[in-house]
Amino acid sequence: MTTPRSTTAIWVHEHGGPGNLVVETRPLPPIGPIDVLVAVDTAGVSGWDLKYRRGLQHGTKLPGRDPFPMPQQLGREAAGTVVAVGTDVTAHRPGDRVVAVVHPENPHTIETYRGLGNLSTGIAIPGHQAPGAYADYLVRDERLWLPLPEHVDLEQAAVTLWSYGTSHRILRDRLQVRAGDTLLVTGAGGPMGLATLQLSAIFGVRAVATTRHADRAARLRDAGADDVILTADLDAAAAQIRELTGGVGVDHTVDYSTSAVLLRLGFDALRLGGTLCPAAGEQNPPGPMPFTVFDMTRLEAGIVGARGARHEDALRVLALLADGRLHTPIAARFPLAEAAAAHTLMEDGTDVVGRIVLKPAATATTSAV
Repeated sequence: MTTPRSTTAIWVHEHGGPGNLVVETRPLPPIGPIDVLVAVDTAGVSGWDLKYRRGLQHGTKLPGRDPFPMPQQLGREAAGTVVAVGTDVTAHRPGDRVVAVVHPENPHTIETYRGLGNLSTGIAIPGHQAPGAYADYLVRDERLWLPLPEHVDLEQAAVTLWSYGTSHRILRDRLQVRAGDTLLVTGAGGPMGLATLQLSAIFGVRAVATTRHADRAARLRDAGADDVILTADLDAAAAQIRELTGGVGVDHTVDYSTSAVLLRLGFDALRLGGTLCPAAGEQNPPGPMPFTVFDMTRLEAGIVGARGARHEDALRVLALLADGRLHTPIAARFPLAEAAAAHTLMEDGTDVVGRIVLKPAATATTSAV
C-alpha cells in the first residue's frame, strides 16, 4: 500500500453544537523513528467528545494534565491496520492490526511507580491534548498502539479499552468486588454501565441495574444484569432493592447517571460497610454530594473515586475480548464525514443502547443496529 501524504479528519475550532465539527484534509505529520502510521477502521464516539466540543471542559485542568486546546481533532478510541512504521519501531509491522491506547501512562512518574499509571502526569492524551482518532489515518508513537490477534474484530476492539478498562479498574481495584457480591449500577444503559454489567457477570457478581425506560430492561439483562429496577418511582425503586437483597442492601454501588437523585438512591441502597463509587465525572445539579457526614457514619460507608484505567486493566480486558467473552452492542455507524450526525444522535437519542462509531473507510455507509 502506498503511504498516504494527507489525512481527512474532524476538527473543532469553536465550542458549540454538532455543526461546529469541521471536515478537514491536512498533510500527515512525518513518521518519526518510533512512530506508527495506522489506517483507521473504526473510531468510537464518546460522551467526553461531546463535552469537549460543547466546551463544558474548557479550561478544566486535571492534576498533571494540560487543559483542552483549541482547535482540536476529536476522538479517543480507534482501531485499524498498520500502514508504515518508523525506522526504530520494534513492536509493530505493516499489516498488523492494532488498537489505540486510550489511557497512556508515563513510566517515569511517581504515580506510575505507585501503581497509579492512570494518574501519571507529563503526558498528552490523544483526543484531549494531542490530535484524536476522528481521522482516516493516524501517526502516533508505537507505545500508543496495542497489538490485536487476527480473529479480533477491529470495530469491537475500538470500543473496548475505554469503557471496559475503566470498568475493570472500578470493579477490581476501587471496589474490590468478589464473587457473590451484589452491585447496584445506576445509569446502566450507557457504555460504562453496559461494560460494568458484562464484567460483573464474568466476575460472579450479582448486578442490579437501574433505568427510567421499561423498554431497556431486556437489553440490560442481555448485557449481564441479574435484576433491573425502574426508577420512575424512586420510593418503589428503593423498596424493590431492599426486597431483592433481603433487607440487607447491596455491597457496592457504582453511579454513572450524573443524577444527584440517583446518587442518593445508590448510597441509601448500600448495606452496612458498603462502598459507593460515583463514576459519572459530574453531578446534575452541580453541588455537594447528596448525603451527610452522619450518613457516612451511620452506614460506615466507603466512597472511592475513579479516573480512567491502568495499562494492566487494558491488557486484561483485551484478553477477555480475544477469548470472546466481551461484546459491545453497536447502536449506529456513520461515515467519518457525518460525525455531526453521530453527535446529534448521541445527544438526542434517548433510546440508544450501545456505542455509536465512525467508519472512516470510503465505503462506509450510515447504518443503525
